Amino acid sequence: MPGVFAAAFVAAGLLVGSAQAATTSPTTERELFMSICTPRMSAKIQKQPERVCGCLHDNAVSKEEDLELRMAMIRGVQENGVPSIQYVWVPSKPQERVVESLDRVAAPTLACMFDNR
Repeated sequence: MPGVFAAAFVAAGLLVGSAQAATTSPTTERELFMSICTPRMSAKIQKQPERVCGCLHDNAVSKEEDLELRMAMIRGVQENGVPSIQYVWVPSKPQERVVESLDRVAAPTLACMFDNR
């Protein structure tokens, strides 16, 4: 399991890039996700973007067990502001796996972004 997190941090670190230098480096996948998501979400949702990003991570992205697909979703958040996957980001996966993954996160993503709880 530690190998999975190490691979996730390396891959995600490449996504974050040096442009987002912070005073403290993210130490967990959730912290990394929050550092990527919150600036994007702030432009879309002015009220509580941190809550929305935490919800997205906990109820959508972290539920994907496949590391390649999870990292692709994180990249989708960075580039599009929502968990999304482009096929070129996961060339080793059959298209069905990408569609299944996106189907699983669709409802939680909508609930996180638009539920007024």
